[in-house]
Amino acid sequence: MITVRGFELPVNIQAEIEQYDWKHPKWNEKNFIACSPFRDERHPSFAVHLKHGVWLDSGADNPDWNKGNFVTLMAYLRNETYGETEEYLLNKYGTCVPNPDDLILLVDLTEKKKPGRLDQAILRNYLFRHPYLENVRGIGERYQRVFQIGYDKKSRAITFPWFDKNGQLVNIKYRSIHGKMFWYYSGGQPVKDHLYGLNAVYRLKTAEAFIVESEIDAITLWQAGCPAVALGGANLSQQQRKLLIQSPIERLIIATDNDKAGERIAQSISENLGGYLLLEAIRLPENVKDVNELPPDELLSVISRPFSLKYVRIFS
Repeated sequence: MITVRGFELPVNIQAEIEQYDWKHPKWNEKNFIACSPFRDERHPSFAVHLKHGVWLDSGADNPDWNKGNFVTLMAYLRNETYGETEEYLLNKYGTCVPNPDDLILLVDLTEKKKPGRLDQAILRNYLFRHPYLENVRGIGERYQRVFQIGYDKKSRAITFPWFDKNGQLVNIKYRSIHGKMFWYYSGGQPVKDHLYGLNAVYRLKTAEAFIVESEIDAITLWQAGCPAVALGGANLSQQQRKLLIQSPIERLIIATDNDKAGERIAQSISENLGGYLLLEAIRLPENVKDVNELPPDELLSVISRPFSLKYVRIFS
């Protein structure tokens, strides 16, 4: 059982963890042990308690990322905000309440003020450049400028502004240059309500685009001459589905990560958008995780050979 917003939820911790690829995973009666998902390491130093979901990263240098609760871990794995992960767990496990009277408490009828758009002036704080994106990930200066990528000197993190389809700033993702940790601007809109790069699709009125998971993958494809949008998470939300259907995109090419989560997302996209858009997909070589890991020449070769996806729509 874990506690989410004051509610005890019977979360199947093992089932949630098994949805993702891990390096050197081991299971015992009490714990799951593997290499840390937050950084590169050869020997496992990361553990999750299977009953309570708390995790410990004994090899972490950053004190903010050496331990935490299950929501924090899932938010990282799902690539979304802490609040979005809370909603996911409440929606999935919140109906399993032993006392029927407690079920009423799960329905919050108080009107919540939705976060508004952010002031574009916030980005002035990050008008700096760090060599990580160009030297390590191959993202050139031109496209860093196009997508208004910046650098937060205080937290030592690359900043990825998120815009709505009209080009208004709605959130900022921060990605540490040390390890794989990330977080979002406090007070920003949920990224599940938007698609990274969709504002550029509208601006160019392109009818064809790739769909990927991360911002870096989307920029990689734009740099290769291919419009792309990113989910910013490990799931296709209903709002993102709606945005895609209403967008100028008619042909959508799936290029999710080459792992368990990527396969699950690709299947979800196919099931939710089949019949609305012409769907295709690419096959990544076994030795790469995502499109950003491909050398430029090989990337062009892979994305030039998409295959069609068939769908079956069942009416009840």
